[in-house]
Amino acid sequence: MTTTLIGALLVGLSLGLMGSGGSILTVPILTFLVGQPEKVAIAGSLAVVGFIALMGAIPYLYRGLVHWRSVLLFGVPGMIGSYGGAWTSKFISGEVQLGLFALTAVVAAFFMMRTPKLSTVNSPERAIWKIMLDGLLVGAFTGLVGVGGGFLIVPALVILGGLPMH
Repeated sequence: MTTTLIGALLVGLSLGLMGSGGSILTVPILTFLVGQPEKVAIAGSLAVVGFIALMGAIPYLYRGLVHWRSVLLFGVPGMIGSYGGAWTSKFISGEVQLGLFALTAVVAAFFMMRTPKLSTVNSPERAIWKIMLDGLLVGAFTGLVGVGGGFLIVPALVILGGLPMH
C-alpha cells in the first residue's frame, strides 16, 4: 500500500509540475513496484491518467483555450484508434507491449534531448484528413501500449496538427 501511495504521489507531482508523465510513470510503477501484470497495468494506466487528464482540462475549458475543431477531428478518430489498439493488444503478449512501451520512452527521450526545430506548420486550419489520421494513429498506439496524453497527444497536436502549445 505504501509503495502504491508513493507511486501515485510521484505521478500526481509529475503531472502537476510538467503536465506530462502520467502514463510513462504509471505503467512501470504498476508493473514493477505494485506487481501488476503488464496488461492490467496498461489498462489501469489508461483509466487513471484519463481521469486525471479530464480534470486537468477543465480549467483550460473555462479559460477558452480548448480548440474544439481539433478536439473533434483528432479526438474522435483517436478514441476509435484507441479502442482498436486495445482490441489488438489481445493478440500480443504483455511482454511485447511493455517492450514497445519502453522503446517509445527511449525514442521520446532521444527527441527531447535534441534541439527543437521551429515548426513551419502553425495553422490550426491544417488539412482535416491529416489531423484525423494523426488522431487515429496516436489513439491506436495509446490503446496498444498505454502511453498517451502529454506523451503522445500533445506533441502530435503541436508538431503534426500545427496548434500552439497552450
